[in-house]
Amino acid sequence: MRYRIFYGILFLGLLGNFLFCTGCGGNSPKKQAVSSAPSLKIETFSSKEGLPSDYVTGLAYFGGQIWVGTKSGIARYDGVNWQIHVRKNTNALGSDLVEDMVVAENAVWIATDNGATKFDGKTWSSAFTGGRARSVSAKGTVIVVGTAHGIEQSTGGAFTTYGKEGAGLVYEEVNAVSFDAQGQLWVGTRAGMAKLNGTTFQNFTGPAKSVVGNSLVDVPPNPPNCQLIGNNINKIAPYKGKLAIGTTSGLSITDMMNQWNSYTSAHKDWVQRGATIVEEEIAGNSSMPGNSVAALMVAPNDSALFVGTNKGLAILADEKWIDLQGKLGDLGSKAVTSLALDGNVLWAGTPSGLFKVTGIDQFLPAPSPSK
Repeated sequence: MRYRIFYGILFLGLLGNFLFCTGCGGNSPKKQAVSSAPSLKIETFSSKEGLPSDYVTGLAYFGGQIWVGTKSGIARYDGVNWQIHVRKNTNALGSDLVEDMVVAENAVWIATDNGATKFDGKTWSSAFTGGRARSVSAKGTVIVVGTAHGIEQSTGGAFTTYGKEGAGLVYEEVNAVSFDAQGQLWVGTRAGMAKLNGTTFQNFTGPAKSVVGNSLVDVPPNPPNCQLIGNNINKIAPYKGKLAIGTTSGLSITDMMNQWNSYTSAHKDWVQRGATIVEEEIAGNSSMPGNSVAALMVAPNDSALFVGTNKGLAILADEKWIDLQGKLGDLGSKAVTSLALDGNVLWAGTPSGLFKVTGIDQFLPAPSPSK
């Protein structure tokens, strides 16, 4: 009887040690096993692991580190430790609320709720102090900031405002600014695209519908051949010599002249049925999980386009959508707000934390053999 008691005590002791050991580990990232993709490893980071906030608003890979913009400050991660930047310890930051992040001209640029900031690897500096910066980009000596009143542009000196009044911008609320491969500046607003030609804009709006009484009335595109899938622009990225344009109504890939390819997911839209306007389910033409595109990221050599939507991630490669069904764990159903790539590691920001996906290269086309 004493042996049974002894073995019972020993078993409980070993069990207690096992439970104690497996329950510890500090602030290590959470890991998810993905059986359908054996070499894919997914880790998650939140405020528990060191982020200033769970709500990720921007990502950039710079200087061998992942930079994470949130609603409460910036965190950068070297693979081991988090370093936090907020107004209290980084004077160049105008606000802790980050709106956008981009790497350009060997620096990381940060748009915030109160100005834009630049870090070149050694020095922090204030790039723009004129109010809320919704987006930011740079090319050579030119800095462009998207605001609620158009854009602010500097060519090395003071900023000049280009908006609806004077410059003819289609709509003053700017969500995105980007330079294409030829150095042309493009501006995405809540009501269309625009190209800055010197000091004035050339505007582009796709076909739309307007409610007049009990009827849906077609609003023609401008110029007539413009086939943007939506006019509320969230993101712009140069891709394969064209522009990838993320809107709240889908994705367009276009040269902004004659070539227009647009992609949507299944979604609801308003249609005219007799004398009544009703909402109906509309079939999509892609495997994008959501129709509102909030993030775009281009892989090296334009080998793939990563698309973050309000309902998850999609990848377009060789004009085909990669099947990601059931392969991304919890990330598969999250709204994706931002994206960054480091080799075979994809970083995805969401309103509920940061995801690190290792092995993402298995979904991309094999590199072309060198000649």
